[in-house]
Amino acid sequence: MKIKYCPPFLVILSAFVQGLSLVPRQIVTPRHAHLSIDCRRSSPRSYTSSLFAASLSADASYNNGGGAESSDSLNVNYGPAIKLGKLKINLFGALFGTWEIFWGIFYWYPAMTLYGLLRSISSKLPGDIMQKIDPYRRVPICVAYCWGLLSMGLFGLWPVVEGRENLEVLREIDDNGKKGKLKPAMYVANHCSWMDIPYVCRVLGFQNCKTIAKAELLKVPILGRALKVAGHVTVDRADRKSSMKAYKDGVQWLKDGVNLVTFPEGTRSKDGRLKSFKKGAFKMAQTAGASVVPMSIHYAHKIQPLDYAFPAKSSVWSRPKALIKIGKPIATDAKSDDELLEEVWQAIADALPESQKPTKDTPVGVK
Repeated sequence: MKIKYCPPFLVILSAFVQGLSLVPRQIVTPRHAHLSIDCRRSSPRSYTSSLFAASLSADASYNNGGGAESSDSLNVNYGPAIKLGKLKINLFGALFGTWEIFWGIFYWYPAMTLYGLLRSISSKLPGDIMQKIDPYRRVPICVAYCWGLLSMGLFGLWPVVEGRENLEVLREIDDNGKKGKLKPAMYVANHCSWMDIPYVCRVLGFQNCKTIAKAELLKVPILGRALKVAGHVTVDRADRKSSMKAYKDGVQWLKDGVNLVTFPEGTRSKDGRLKSFKKGAFKMAQTAGASVVPMSIHYAHKIQPLDYAFPAKSSVWSRPKALIKIGKPIATDAKSDDELLEEVWQAIADALPESQKPTKDTPVGVK
């Protein structure tokens, strides 16, 4: 029997459709978890009427609170999902994943591969023209952001960004009063979802930035190549040599005018609440004399929960909506490591919603 080629999107959608029969069909309104309708026991008319009534009740409850956060408003219905290994994929995620796989295969990965090849060839030739054209590896950042604009915009995933005016203190101004670009800084945020990374990129746009990432990500196919080609800073905390190299690379990027992005919790929060920061996270900024910009990311874990392979809902078309609050840049000079760490941690914690604030017994910093 001859096996024909099957496009990736058909594989995903086929698996999703087949998996629906294994999932209990219970409808839960996005804002009232206790209002549920069992589709198997309701006639179409009674089911529709019940769902409509439940939606009205949920909306009324949410709107009476003026849009403020409540436990009911945070209950999200992602719809039926299939499980692939340890991760789930619902219909929204299947569509998004299909789109991402397509553009990853035909746009992003070829672009990264070509860029890496050109740099490799150029480094062996006199003059190294690629180093002169793109000394700070900005091209891969712009390529990735273009991909993000296309995907995140189409699926309504971009967050609302507040506090951009706080960045104006970083703006360079010449002797004639003319405004220039923003000075390089270390951008720091809480971490509870894979969506945090593109969300921070939304703040920076086409500005050059390098993310401080765990060294084990270099072993991930495709992602590892992208991290290396773009010049992101990778660190293995258990390896002193790796830590020293990451420290030197980070300091050099800041001195070269490139922003750094870090999530000092070290890993994603399982419940969405802010956790302790790793001590020494801001030494790079202190050495380079760069400011630290605290950013509080709201509800990224509601857009893509930990147990989902792809985003499970839109941020634009349904609640809760993702939000990034940019805090005022914090100067790093004349402060000890612990003082700076506590000030940044507190600034992020203060701007988070109640459901994401740290618990009272959470230490500010850990080794």
